[in-house]
Amino acid sequence: MLANKRFNIVLSLIIAICLWAYVIGETNPADSKTFRDIPIVLMGEQTLEDNGLALLSVSAETMNITLTGSRADINHISAKEIYASVNLADAAKGENQLKIQIRVPEDVEIEDKSINKLTVVTEERVSKEVEIQVAYQGSFDDEEEPITVDVSRNSVVVTGASSLVEKVRKVNAVVEEGKVKEQLTTMTSQLVPVDGSGETVENVELSAKSVQVSAQLATTKTVPLTVAVNDDRAEQLPKTSSAPKTIIIKGKSSDLAGIDSVTTETVNLSDVTEDTEIPLRPILPDGVQVSSKSADHLVLKVKVTPLESRTFTFNGEDVKLTGLGGDLKADIKTAKIEIVVRGRKEDLEALSEENFRLTADLKDLDEGSHNVSLEVICSGDYVSLDVNPDHLKVMIE
Repeated sequence: MLANKRFNIVLSLIIAICLWAYVIGETNPADSKTFRDIPIVLMGEQTLEDNGLALLSVSAETMNITLTGSRADINHISAKEIYASVNLADAAKGENQLKIQIRVPEDVEIEDKSINKLTVVTEERVSKEVEIQVAYQGSFDDEEEPITVDVSRNSVVVTGASSLVEKVRKVNAVVEEGKVKEQLTTMTSQLVPVDGSGETVENVELSAKSVQVSAQLATTKTVPLTVAVNDDRAEQLPKTSSAPKTIIIKGKSSDLAGIDSVTTETVNLSDVTEDTEIPLRPILPDGVQVSSKSADHLVLKVKVTPLESRTFTFNGEDVKLTGLGGDLKADIKTAKIEIVVRGRKEDLEALSEENFRLTADLKDLDEGSHNVSLEVICSGDYVSLDVNPDHLKVMIE
Protein backbone atom coordinates (compact mmCIF):
# COMPACT_ATOMS: atom_id res chain seq x y z
CA MET A 1 0.00 0.00 0.00
CA LEU A 2 2.78 2.41 0.95
CA ALA A 3 4.70 1.48 -2.24
CA ASN A 4 1.69 2.29 -4.40
CA LYS A 5 1.27 5.66 -2.72
CA ARG A 6 4.92 6.58 -3.38
CA PHE A 7 4.60 5.46 -6.97
CA ASN A 8 1.56 7.68 -7.47
CA ILE A 9 3.39 10.67 -5.97
CA VAL A 10 6.39 10.20 -8.30
CA LEU A 11 4.11 9.66 -11.29
CA SER A 12 2.15 12.78 -10.48
CA LEU A 13 5.35 14.78 -10.19
CA ILE A 14 6.59 13.55 -13.56
CA ILE A 15 3.26 14.36 -15.19
CA ALA A 16 3.31 17.83 -13.62
CA ILE A 17 6.82 18.52 -14.92
CA CYS A 18 5.85 17.36 -18.39
CA LEU A 19 2.75 19.51 -18.36
CA TRP A 20 4.80 22.52 -17.20
CA ALA A 21 7.37 21.98 -19.95
CA TYR A 22 4.60 21.59 -22.50
CA VAL A 23 2.89 24.81 -21.42
CA ILE A 24 6.12 26.73 -21.33
CA GLY A 25 7.13 25.40 -24.75
CA GLU A 26 3.78 26.30 -26.23
CA THR A 27 3.54 29.78 -24.71
CA ASN A 28 7.24 30.81 -25.03
CA PRO A 29 8.92 28.65 -27.68
CA ALA A 30 12.47 29.11 -29.04
CA ASP A 31 12.70 31.66 -31.83
CA SER A 32 15.25 33.52 -33.96
CA LYS A 33 15.34 36.97 -35.56
CA THR A 34 17.68 38.73 -37.98
CA PHE A 35 18.69 42.31 -37.24
CA ARG A 36 19.88 44.11 -40.37
CA ASP A 37 22.26 47.03 -40.96
CA ILE A 38 23.89 46.94 -37.53
CA PRO A 39 26.64 49.65 -37.61
CA ILE A 40 30.23 48.41 -37.27
CA VAL A 41 31.98 50.77 -34.85
CA LEU A 42 35.69 51.40 -35.46
CA MET A 43 37.80 51.62 -32.30
CA GLY A 44 41.48 52.31 -31.68
CA GLU A 45 41.76 55.13 -34.22
CA GLN A 46 44.03 57.10 -31.90
CA THR A 47 46.48 54.18 -31.77
CA LEU A 48 46.36 54.00 -35.56
CA GLU A 49 47.19 57.71 -35.71
CA ASP A 50 50.02 57.31 -33.18
CA ASN A 51 51.50 54.67 -35.49
CA GLY A 52 51.57 57.17 -38.36
CA LEU A 53 48.75 55.45 -40.24
CA ALA A 54 45.33 56.50 -41.51
CA LEU A 55 42.28 54.57 -42.66
CA LEU A 56 41.91 54.33 -46.44
CA SER A 57 38.91 52.01 -46.75
CA VAL A 58 36.82 49.33 -45.02
CA SER A 59 34.99 46.47 -46.73
CA ALA A 60 31.68 47.15 -44.92
CA GLU A 61 30.08 49.70 -42.61
CA THR A 62 27.13 47.57 -41.45
CA MET A 63 26.30 43.89 -41.00
CA ASN A 64 23.35 41.54 -40.38
CA ILE A 65 23.16 39.49 -37.16
CA THR A 66 20.71 36.66 -36.40
CA LEU A 67 19.93 35.98 -32.73
CA THR A 68 18.23 32.93 -31.19
CA GLY A 69 16.48 32.51 -27.85
CA SER A 70 13.04 32.36 -26.33
CA ARG A 71 10.35 34.22 -28.20
CA ALA A 72 9.79 36.54 -25.26
CA ASP A 73 13.47 37.45 -25.04
CA ILE A 74 13.86 37.88 -28.79
CA ASN A 75 10.81 40.12 -29.08
CA HIS A 76 12.11 42.45 -26.37
CA ILE A 77 15.46 43.11 -28.11
CA SER A 78 16.00 46.19 -30.28
CA ALA A 79 18.81 46.79 -32.77
CA LYS A 80 20.28 49.42 -30.44
CA GLU A 81 21.16 46.69 -27.95
CA ILE A 82 23.39 44.89 -30.45
CA TYR A 83 26.95 46.25 -30.65
CA ALA A 84 29.50 45.33 -33.34
CA SER A 85 33.03 46.74 -33.24
CA VAL A 86 36.48 46.36 -34.78
CA ASN A 87 39.71 47.38 -33.05
CA LEU A 88 42.09 49.21 -35.39
CA ALA A 89 44.94 49.22 -32.87
CA ASP A 90 46.43 46.05 -34.38
CA ALA A 91 46.17 47.19 -38.00
CA ALA A 92 49.41 47.43 -40.00
CA LYS A 93 50.12 49.36 -43.16
CA GLY A 94 48.28 47.81 -46.09
CA GLU A 95 45.41 45.32 -46.07
CA ASN A 96 44.26 43.80 -42.77
CA GLN A 97 41.66 41.17 -41.87
CA LEU A 98 40.28 42.18 -38.46
CA LYS A 99 37.82 40.15 -36.37
CA ILE A 100 34.46 41.71 -35.60
CA GLN A 101 33.54 41.68 -31.92
CA ILE A 102 29.79 41.40 -31.22
CA ARG A 103 28.02 42.09 -27.92
CA VAL A 104 24.37 41.07 -27.47
CA PRO A 105 21.93 41.05 -24.50
CA GLU A 106 21.89 38.18 -22.03
CA ASP A 107 19.64 35.13 -22.53
CA VAL A 108 20.09 35.20 -26.33
CA GLU A 109 22.79 33.75 -28.53
CA ILE A 110 24.26 34.60 -31.93
CA GLU A 111 22.96 32.13 -34.48
CA ASP A 112 24.45 33.67 -37.62
CA LYS A 113 26.17 36.81 -38.93
CA SER A 114 26.66 38.12 -42.46
CA ILE A 115 30.43 38.66 -42.08
CA ASN A 116 33.05 37.47 -39.59
CA LYS A 117 35.97 39.76 -40.45
CA LEU A 118 36.35 43.28 -41.77
CA THR A 119 38.89 44.09 -44.49
CA VAL A 120 40.67 47.29 -43.43
CA VAL A 121 43.19 49.07 -45.67
CA THR A 122 45.54 51.66 -44.17
CA GLU A 123 48.16 54.01 -45.62
CA GLU A 124 50.72 56.45 -44.34
CA ARG A 125 49.08 59.37 -42.53
CA VAL A 126 50.00 62.70 -44.19
CA SER A 127 48.88 66.32 -44.06
CA LYS A 128 48.92 69.24 -46.46
CA GLU A 129 47.63 72.81 -46.49
CA VAL A 130 44.92 73.50 -49.07
CA GLU A 131 43.40 76.77 -50.24
CA ILE A 132 39.77 77.53 -49.36
CA GLN A 133 37.49 78.67 -52.18
CA VAL A 134 33.96 79.95 -51.69
CA ALA A 135 31.40 77.89 -53.64
CA TYR A 136 28.00 79.52 -54.14
CA GLN A 137 24.95 77.34 -54.75
CA GLY A 138 21.91 78.37 -56.75
CA SER A 139 21.27 80.54 -59.81
CA PHE A 140 21.49 84.30 -60.19
CA ASP A 141 20.46 86.90 -62.75
CA ASP A 142 22.73 87.31 -65.79
CA GLU A 143 24.11 90.64 -64.58
CA GLU A 144 24.37 89.66 -60.91
CA GLU A 145 26.76 87.39 -59.06
CA PRO A 146 27.85 86.94 -55.44
CA ILE A 147 31.09 88.63 -54.47
CA THR A 148 33.21 87.45 -51.56
CA VAL A 149 34.15 90.37 -49.34
CA ASP A 150 35.93 88.44 -46.61
CA VAL A 151 36.67 84.89 -45.44
CA SER A 152 37.74 84.20 -41.85
CA ARG A 153 40.63 81.99 -43.07
CA ASN A 154 42.31 81.36 -46.43
CA SER A 155 43.43 77.76 -46.04
CA VAL A 156 42.90 74.59 -44.03
CA VAL A 157 45.06 71.55 -43.25
CA VAL A 158 43.82 68.27 -44.74
CA THR A 159 44.95 65.04 -43.00
CA GLY A 160 44.39 61.40 -43.82
CA ALA A 161 45.57 58.47 -45.93
CA SER A 162 48.21 59.62 -48.41
CA SER A 163 46.27 58.70 -51.57
CA LEU A 164 43.12 60.45 -50.32
CA VAL A 165 44.96 63.61 -49.28
CA GLU A 166 46.68 63.66 -52.68
CA LYS A 167 43.24 63.75 -54.36
CA VAL A 168 42.19 66.94 -52.57
CA ARG A 169 42.72 69.93 -54.87
CA LYS A 170 40.77 72.54 -52.92
CA VAL A 171 38.36 72.93 -50.02
CA ASN A 172 35.02 74.55 -50.81
CA ALA A 173 33.31 76.86 -48.35
CA VAL A 174 29.72 76.15 -49.39
CA VAL A 175 27.26 79.05 -49.32
CA GLU A 176 23.74 77.75 -49.71
CA GLU A 177 21.21 79.21 -52.11
CA GLY A 178 19.27 82.20 -50.87
CA LYS A 179 21.77 83.30 -48.22
CA VAL A 180 23.46 85.99 -50.33
CA LYS A 181 21.63 89.33 -50.20
CA GLU A 182 22.13 92.76 -51.73
CA GLN A 183 23.40 93.99 -48.37
CA LEU A 184 26.62 92.58 -46.92
CA THR A 185 25.87 89.38 -45.01
CA THR A 186 28.15 87.19 -42.87
CA MET A 187 27.31 83.50 -42.67
CA THR A 188 28.80 80.22 -41.46
CA SER A 189 29.87 77.99 -44.36
CA GLN A 190 30.71 74.30 -44.05
CA LEU A 191 34.01 73.16 -45.57
CA VAL A 192 34.02 70.34 -48.13
CA PRO A 193 37.25 68.83 -49.57
CA VAL A 194 36.96 68.13 -53.32
CA ASP A 195 39.11 66.62 -56.07
CA GLY A 196 39.98 68.06 -59.47
CA SER A 197 36.52 67.14 -60.80
CA GLY A 198 34.70 68.78 -57.91
CA GLU A 199 33.71 65.47 -56.30
CA THR A 200 33.80 65.25 -52.50
CA VAL A 201 36.78 63.37 -51.04
CA GLU A 202 35.56 61.26 -48.11
CA ASN A 203 37.49 59.97 -45.06
CA VAL A 204 39.86 62.92 -44.64
CA GLU A 205 40.07 65.28 -41.68
CA LEU A 206 40.06 69.09 -41.83
CA SER A 207 41.70 71.33 -39.26
CA ALA A 208 38.50 73.42 -39.35
CA LYS A 209 34.94 72.34 -40.14
CA SER A 210 33.59 75.74 -41.16
CA VAL A 211 34.52 79.37 -41.89
CA GLN A 212 32.79 82.73 -41.74
CA VAL A 213 32.07 84.15 -45.20
CA SER A 214 31.01 87.75 -45.79
CA ALA A 215 29.36 88.21 -49.18
CA GLN A 216 26.82 90.23 -51.11
CA LEU A 217 25.29 90.40 -54.57
CA ALA A 218 27.44 92.30 -57.07
CA THR A 219 27.17 93.55 -60.65
CA THR A 220 29.08 91.91 -63.52
CA LYS A 221 30.83 93.62 -66.42
CA THR A 222 32.64 92.35 -69.52
CA VAL A 223 35.82 94.21 -70.58
CA PRO A 224 38.80 93.52 -72.91
CA LEU A 225 41.66 91.45 -71.45
CA THR A 226 45.33 92.18 -72.20
CA VAL A 227 47.85 89.40 -71.47
CA ALA A 228 51.45 90.48 -70.82
CA VAL A 229 53.99 87.89 -72.06
CA ASN A 230 57.79 87.74 -71.79
CA ASP A 231 59.95 85.21 -73.67
CA ASP A 232 63.75 85.55 -73.77
CA ARG A 233 64.11 82.42 -75.89
CA ALA A 234 61.51 83.20 -78.53
CA GLU A 235 64.09 83.20 -81.33
CA GLN A 236 65.53 79.83 -80.29
CA LEU A 237 62.27 78.10 -79.41
CA PRO A 238 59.27 79.63 -81.20
CA LYS A 239 55.93 79.52 -79.38
CA THR A 240 52.39 80.57 -80.11
CA SER A 241 49.95 81.44 -77.35
CA SER A 242 46.25 82.18 -77.04
CA ALA A 243 44.14 83.63 -74.26
CA PRO A 244 40.59 84.95 -73.78
CA LYS A 245 40.02 88.32 -75.45
CA THR A 246 37.63 89.47 -72.74
CA ILE A 247 37.10 88.94 -69.04
CA ILE A 248 33.96 89.14 -66.88
CA ILE A 249 34.55 90.95 -63.61
CA LYS A 250 32.22 91.63 -60.68
CA GLY A 251 31.89 94.24 -57.95
CA LYS A 252 29.90 97.28 -56.94
CA SER A 253 28.66 99.39 -59.82
CA SER A 254 30.72 102.33 -58.54
CA ASP A 255 33.90 100.22 -58.52
CA LEU A 256 33.31 98.88 -62.03
CA ALA A 257 32.43 102.21 -63.63
CA GLY A 258 36.04 103.30 -64.25
CA ILE A 259 37.33 99.95 -65.55
CA ASP A 260 37.50 99.78 -69.37
CA SER A 261 40.06 96.93 -69.65
CA VAL A 262 42.06 94.51 -67.52
CA THR A 263 45.75 93.53 -67.77
CA THR A 264 47.27 90.35 -66.35
CA GLU A 265 50.51 89.89 -64.48
CA THR A 266 53.39 89.19 -66.88
CA VAL A 267 53.67 85.54 -67.92
CA ASN A 268 57.26 84.34 -68.47
CA LEU A 269 57.53 81.79 -71.28
CA SER A 270 61.33 81.58 -71.34
CA ASP A 271 61.48 78.20 -69.61
CA VAL A 272 58.48 76.68 -71.42
CA THR A 273 59.68 73.86 -73.69
CA GLU A 274 56.44 71.96 -74.37
CA ASP A 275 52.74 72.62 -74.90
CA THR A 276 51.07 73.75 -71.69
CA GLU A 277 48.38 75.90 -70.08
CA ILE A 278 49.33 78.66 -67.63
CA PRO A 279 46.81 80.27 -65.24
CA LEU A 280 46.42 84.02 -65.74
CA ARG A 281 46.38 86.46 -62.82
CA PRO A 282 44.42 89.64 -63.62
CA ILE A 283 45.46 92.88 -61.94
CA LEU A 284 42.27 94.18 -60.30
CA PRO A 285 41.55 97.03 -57.89
CA ASP A 286 40.25 96.35 -54.38
CA GLY A 287 36.62 95.32 -54.31
CA VAL A 288 36.67 93.87 -57.84
CA GLN A 289 36.95 90.14 -58.54
CA VAL A 290 36.89 87.74 -61.47
CA SER A 291 33.44 86.38 -62.24
CA SER A 292 32.96 82.63 -61.94
CA LYS A 293 31.89 82.75 -65.60
CA SER A 294 35.49 83.63 -66.53
CA ALA A 295 37.49 81.94 -63.76
CA ASP A 296 37.60 78.46 -65.32
CA HIS A 297 38.71 79.79 -68.72
CA LEU A 298 41.34 82.25 -67.54
CA VAL A 299 44.42 80.46 -68.89
CA LEU A 300 47.12 81.11 -71.48
CA LYS A 301 47.42 78.18 -73.89
CA VAL A 302 50.98 77.82 -75.14
CA LYS A 303 51.97 75.74 -78.15
CA VAL A 304 55.68 75.13 -78.72
CA THR A 305 57.03 74.58 -82.23
CA PRO A 306 58.64 71.10 -82.20
CA LEU A 307 62.43 71.03 -82.43
CA GLU A 308 64.34 68.85 -84.85
CA SER A 309 67.80 67.36 -84.55
CA ARG A 310 70.79 66.92 -86.84
CA THR A 311 73.96 64.89 -86.28
CA PHE A 312 77.47 65.97 -87.37
CA THR A 313 80.38 63.52 -87.32
CA PHE A 314 84.06 64.47 -86.79
CA ASN A 315 87.32 62.63 -86.13
CA GLY A 316 90.46 63.33 -84.14
CA GLU A 317 92.06 65.31 -86.94
CA ASP A 318 89.27 67.89 -86.69
CA VAL A 319 90.21 68.76 -83.09
CA LYS A 320 92.61 71.64 -82.51
CA LEU A 321 95.04 70.92 -79.67
CA THR A 322 96.34 73.83 -77.58
CA GLY A 323 98.82 74.29 -74.75
CA LEU A 324 101.14 71.43 -75.74
CA GLY A 325 104.83 71.87 -74.83
CA GLY A 326 107.21 72.54 -77.68
CA ASP A 327 109.16 69.26 -77.38
CA LEU A 328 106.05 67.08 -77.14
CA LYS A 329 103.81 65.51 -79.71
CA ALA A 330 100.16 64.48 -79.20
CA ASP A 331 98.10 61.83 -80.96
CA ILE A 332 94.29 61.65 -80.52
CA LYS A 333 93.23 58.03 -80.13
CA THR A 334 89.46 58.75 -80.21
CA ALA A 335 88.39 57.84 -83.70
CA LYS A 336 84.86 59.24 -83.90
CA ILE A 337 83.10 62.28 -82.44
CA GLU A 338 79.34 62.85 -82.85
CA ILE A 339 77.60 66.17 -82.21
CA VAL A 340 73.78 66.14 -82.07
CA VAL A 341 72.27 69.61 -82.50
CA ARG A 342 68.63 70.43 -81.69
CA GLY A 343 66.82 73.48 -82.99
CA ARG A 344 64.43 74.87 -85.57
CA LYS A 345 64.43 73.13 -88.93
CA GLU A 346 65.56 76.19 -90.91
CA ASP A 347 68.41 76.89 -88.47
CA LEU A 348 69.68 73.29 -88.63
CA GLU A 349 69.59 73.29 -92.43
CA ALA A 350 71.84 76.34 -92.45
CA LEU A 351 74.54 74.60 -90.36
CA SER A 352 77.62 72.86 -91.80
CA GLU A 353 80.85 71.39 -90.40
CA GLU A 354 82.48 74.82 -90.82
CA ASN A 355 80.23 76.21 -88.06
CA PHE A 356 81.87 73.98 -85.45
CA ARG A 357 85.16 74.54 -83.66
CA LEU A 358 86.52 71.58 -81.67
CA THR A 359 89.39 72.20 -79.24
CA ALA A 360 91.20 70.39 -76.40
CA ASP A 361 93.61 72.05 -73.95
CA LEU A 362 96.74 69.99 -73.20
CA LYS A 363 98.43 72.55 -70.99
CA ASP A 364 100.60 71.13 -68.19
CA LEU A 365 100.25 67.55 -69.47
CA ASP A 366 103.35 65.31 -69.61
CA GLU A 367 104.14 62.17 -71.59
CA GLY A 368 101.65 59.34 -71.39
CA SER A 369 97.95 58.65 -71.96
CA HIS A 370 95.39 61.24 -70.89
CA ASN A 371 91.62 61.87 -71.01
CA VAL A 372 90.99 65.53 -71.79
CA SER A 373 87.80 67.56 -72.11
CA LEU A 374 86.51 68.32 -75.58
CA GLU A 375 85.24 71.87 -76.07
CA VAL A 376 82.75 72.51 -78.90
CA ILE A 377 81.66 75.94 -80.13
CA CYS A 378 78.97 76.36 -82.78
CA SER A 379 78.65 79.69 -84.56
CA GLY A 380 75.15 79.00 -85.92
CA ASP A 381 71.70 79.22 -84.37
CA TYR A 382 70.52 76.24 -82.29
CA VAL A 383 68.78 75.38 -79.03
CA SER A 384 71.03 72.66 -77.62
CA LEU A 385 73.82 70.30 -78.58
CA ASP A 386 75.16 67.03 -77.20
CA VAL A 387 78.74 65.85 -77.71
CA ASN A 388 79.64 62.15 -77.62
CA PRO A 389 82.21 61.51 -76.30
CA ASP A 390 82.82 64.72 -74.37
CA HIS A 391 86.37 63.55 -73.45
CA LEU A 392 89.19 62.50 -75.76
CA LYS A 393 91.90 59.90 -75.24
CA VAL A 394 95.22 61.56 -76.10
CA MET A 395 98.71 59.97 -76.17
CA ILE A 396 101.55 62.44 -75.57
CA GLU A 397 105.17 61.57 -76.52
